[in-house]
Order: sequence, then C-alpha cells, then structure tokens
Amino acid sequence: MPSHTKDAAVAVTQAASFQDDQAQAPSARFSDWLVFQAGSDWAAATEHEFTKAIGDGTMPAPAYVRYLIEDYTFITDLASTLGYLVAKAPTMRSKARLSAFLALLTSEENDYFERSFAALNVPETTYRTAAQGPVTRQFSNLLLTSSGKGTYAEGLACLLCAEWVYLTWGLREAKKPRPEAFYLAEWIDLHAVPGFESFVGWLREEMDVVGNALSEAERQRVAQCFKDMCALEVAFFDAVWEGS
Repeated sequence: MPSHTKDAAVAVTQAASFQDDQAQAPSARFSDWLVFQAGSDWAAATEHEFTKAIGDGTMPAPAYVRYLIEDYTFITDLASTLGYLVAKAPTMRSKARLSAFLALLTSEENDYFERSFAALNVPETTYRTAAQGPVTRQFSNLLLTSSGKGTYAEGLACLLCAEWVYLTWGLREAKKPRPEAFYLAEWIDLHAVPGFESFVGWLREEMDVVGNALSEAERQRVAQCFKDMCALEVAFFDAVWEGS
C-alpha cells in the first residue's frame, strides 16, 4: 500500500464487508477499504516497472510512444466519463470539482501530448488517426459503462482508481532526480503537483461519503469496479511496456 495511505490503512482490517470493517475500526475509510479489496492489483499498478522507468529516465522511446498514443486515444473517453459524473453528481460542489478537472484535462494535458509527439518525431497523422488497442478499449469501456450506465458511486470508484494510481506513482517518482527528457519530467509534474493531489484527495473524500451511504451489496459492486480498474491499469502498462 502506498506510503500516503499507511496511516489510514492501520484502520483497515481483513473484513470482507465495509460494515464489519467499520465495526472493528470506526475510523476506517471506505476509499482505503477499496484499495484493500483490490489486493495485489493495487501494488502491481502503482509499482509497475513502466512507471519507475519514467522517473529513472530509462524509458525506451518506442515504449513511451506506444503509451502516449494509447493515452491520447483515451483522453476523449476520460472527458466523456467526467461529463457523465458531472451530470450525476449529487451536489453543486461535486459538479464544480469534476468540471474544473475536465477543463484542466482538455487544456494542459492536450498541449503536453502535442509537444511530446513532436519531440518524439511522431507524425500528427499517426496519433490523430490511431485506433485504441484492445486493453485501452477495455479500460475506456469500463469507465464509460460505469459512469454512463452505472451509478454515480460505480463511476466515481473507477475514476478514483485511475487517478489515485497516477498520484501514487507520480509522488514517488517526483522524489528522484528529474529526468532529462521534458516529456518524462512534465508527465511526473502533472501527477505530483499540489493541485492534482488535492483533486485526488477530494475524490477520496467524495468516495468515503458516497460509500458510507451505500448498502453492502452496492459496496461490493463498487469494490469490484475499483478492482477491475486496477487490473486494467496493470494490463495497460504491460501492453505498452512489452509492445503486446
């Protein structure tokens, strides 16, 4: 479990249900329980060799090109996911936080991709017309289905997992000497800045509030969404790292 959850994790027991977990540790957080339920998939996603190579500056250019192209095809689906969640969010405060992140996603990150592709000599026609690989399609489909057809809690769990994974490895890699390639350094920066950490912190708080109000059956469905997203994060990193 990542270092920034260790303090809260002491309250997470091996209880299968969050209700039992709360009974044994009243301070238990639903978001920490989701990480516990994800098991080894969480560690595999946050500690993947691909993420460490970004911070080490040892990332092979072909692997990062594969990653950027796949991630670029995914951005539109992530934006749609946020749109669904904005529509379903129960309060104006929640809608505002999600909307602000959507605005950031469609501005700063898009600019990053275009500059990085240019530096890596990837023709515009290549990334503009690229089709999603099979793992990216599964990843996108889970986000879109959970947020569009599922409940707010299910969609929120998938978004939380995706962003929390990136915050976890981003904070870790930010402690290393800055890699020379700007596209590696800036990618770490985007996921280790206080603004992003604050947003993920808010996602956790929102998930805690929403999760506390769910039935146990609903909590189990949400936990499965979180775990499935973790597993797909691992599969995604595997695919771009290995070129499979």
